[in-house]
Amino acid sequence: MQRALASAAMVVAVALTSTAALAAPTPHQQNGVTYVNGGVGVEEQAAMKAQRADYNLLLTFATQQSGAYRSDIQLDIMDAKGTDLLSVANVGPMFFAKLTPGTYRISASAEGKTFKRTVKVGNAPKEIVLHWENDNPDDPGPDE
Repeated sequence: MQRALASAAMVVAVALTSTAALAAPTPHQQNGVTYVNGGVGVEEQAAMKAQRADYNLLLTFATQQSGAYRSDIQLDIMDAKGTDLLSVANVGPMFFAKLTPGTYRISASAEGKTFKRTVKVGNAPKEIVLHWENDNPDDPGPDE
């Protein structure tokens, strides 16, 4: 009986590990910047959250009224000199990037509305949530 329980526990552990591995979004790279995009579904959200410590820019896209996540964002990130670093379509609801510490300009577009934020990124994670209702697209973000 104990052998059967141990075997069943092993099967469950392997299945859970496999599910988490399948749900983990694959890191990509563009212009030397490593990023991961995803968070659609509970398993993928958990996998994204497990990777948070590996990235220093953590973006989440949502709708203010309902709280629903968005995954239809066009995201562009430029450095302080105006050099395009990332241009990624269909981003969201979570997007994490590993950037060199510095100042960056984020542009996120959907539904004809573009949010522009200037952010200072250091070694510690910088988290930003953009809501597609009740947020002013002309707001440059907090002074940092």
